[in-house]
Amino acid sequence: MVIDVTRLSRLFAGRPESISEARAFGRAFIADRVPDEVAGLVELVVSELCTNAVEHTASGEDGGNFVLELELHGGHVRVAVVDMGAQTQPAVNDEPSGSDAVSGRGLFLVEAVSKAWGSELVRVGRRVWADVVGAAV
Repeated sequence: MVIDVTRLSRLFAGRPESISEARAFGRAFIADRVPDEVAGLVELVVSELCTNAVEHTASGEDGGNFVLELELHGGHVRVAVVDMGAQTQPAVNDEPSGSDAVSGRGLFLVEAVSKAWGSELVRVGRRVWADVVGAAV
């Protein structure tokens, strides 16, 4: 019997090196299930949301964690990260500081490649999600 899993999640330590582990986890989950273009965008969104969790929330503090959730829907992949909370709400920085800026573009990129994104408070912190569909965005 083959079980077709359409939703998968995993807990990661809130460390910078966990971001590449999360990308690999996401890539393995969607391999051969979505077009290459969508897979690349999913990987980008996973990277940005996990980076935000580690850099801007309590998930990046000693002992912190975050959860990556991936869900396949008919026309898109939902990527979500549950972090351990922060003092502020996630917001798009419409004007990252210059074309050579190395930070400040995470949600700007997520918004650009997703048909929708948002966040909600959850019991342990905040869940930030994005629906990735590829060229139809």
